Amino acid sequence: MNFAQTLTSDPLDVLTKAALAVLTAVMLFMLVQQRLRAPADESGGVAGELRRIEQRLAQDKALYQEVAALAEQRQHDAAMDKLKQIQAAQPNNSRSFLWQAQLQYENGDLADALASYRQAIDLEPGYIDRKSPLFVGKDIKKNVLEAKDKLQREVTLKPNDPDIKRALNELLYVQRRLAGGCE
Repeated sequence: MNFAQTLTSDPLDVLTKAALAVLTAVMLFMLVQQRLRAPADESGGVAGELRRIEQRLAQDKALYQEVAALAEQRQHDAAMDKLKQIQAAQPNNSRSFLWQAQLQYENGDLADALASYRQAIDLEPGYIDRKSPLFVGKDIKKNVLEAKDKLQREVTLKPNDPDIKRALNELLYVQRRLAGGCE
């Protein structure tokens, strides 16, 4: 049987083969359309997430600009007052807890600073993820190591102080998280 006989042999076979050919062509056309549309529609995926993070960082920079300026001038009380206003307006912004921890640390409030670092890390794990554009783990680690040295001295002076015990618990938690551990 040759090719010409195959095409004319059975009308049902011809119809089935034609339908399969049309379906294959339609599917190929749809795949090509999807591939052409995909780069323009990157609101999701890694590129979209990076764009959202960049926007968030820019918004946070503008939002905390005054706090940063006051902290740089060593006006910690004024910076904390401004930070409280921001926290009242945006209570779930994890960046507030980073600023709060930094200000508390600079004022010598180690237990509160470590608790604030814990809140920031719990709200935004990207702060301690080296692969994240939000990573500030080096700054946190530096303060935690300094706090550890101070707390070790304090423990020998006041072994039963509940504030020191609380600070040590917070310190251990933050250290575990910095090391890649779980809660």
